[in-house]
Amino acid sequence: MEQQINLLAQLTVVDGQLDELHYELGDLPQVVKKLEAIMREKLAVAEVTQKLLHDLDHMRGTAHVTSQESVDREQKLSQQQFQVKNNREFDAITKEIEHLKIERAELEERVRTSGVRDENLRATLAVQEQELTEARSQLAEKEKELQELSGDQNEELRKFTGIRLRLSSHINDTIETEYERIRTFHPNAAVPLRKNSCSGCYSAIPSQRIMEMKYRRDKMYTCENCGRILFTEDVSIDLEKILAEA
Repeated sequence: MEQQINLLAQLTVVDGQLDELHYELGDLPQVVKKLEAIMREKLAVAEVTQKLLHDLDHMRGTAHVTSQESVDREQKLSQQQFQVKNNREFDAITKEIEHLKIERAELEERVRTSGVRDENLRATLAVQEQELTEARSQLAEKEKELQELSGDQNEELRKFTGIRLRLSSHINDTIETEYERIRTFHPNAAVPLRKNSCSGCYSAIPSQRIMEMKYRRDKMYTCENCGRILFTEDVSIDLEKILAEA
């Protein structure tokens, strides 16, 4: 157990270094993700407007042909009305002719109002593209900032992550699980005694508990107030030595 406590003491120092490196990044990774989502959303909106413009151009470009085809179809149906054998066929053809006339009128109305709609869509698209450009610019700026910070830290992160993996591989699974559980509440999950107190929450540790920690090193002790794992002051933690052994 004494070796396990020593490993935990080293691990908490290494985790402190990693926490500090991650802290320097702040909320930049989250900001970048948020800006990416905003850019994708604005791009999707602009693409919808572009499609509406494309469809409008296509409608205007084919309106004459579509209208003429409708007129030709109506004339053929009108001729068929004189060849029907009963009223039911006559009524069916009449309904189809009326439907063609309604479609043609709707098409003519769309063509008539297409100029205003085109103008509105292009104005909307201009605003959307401006917003998209601004979003891309903001994202690029934050990505560059994050890359610069991460670049400076990459070597340190790799180094301390490797040390952490090495240390944790020698720690009992049950003990490591408890350590990680405590870290969800306290980043420094394992702390030394300082002047007969827990150096995490500064609560006084009973003398009897301190004596047990010094002479019974076959068990793990925790602070009754904050729950952190405790180790005695004589446990040596040399960060330079830890780095040298990496």
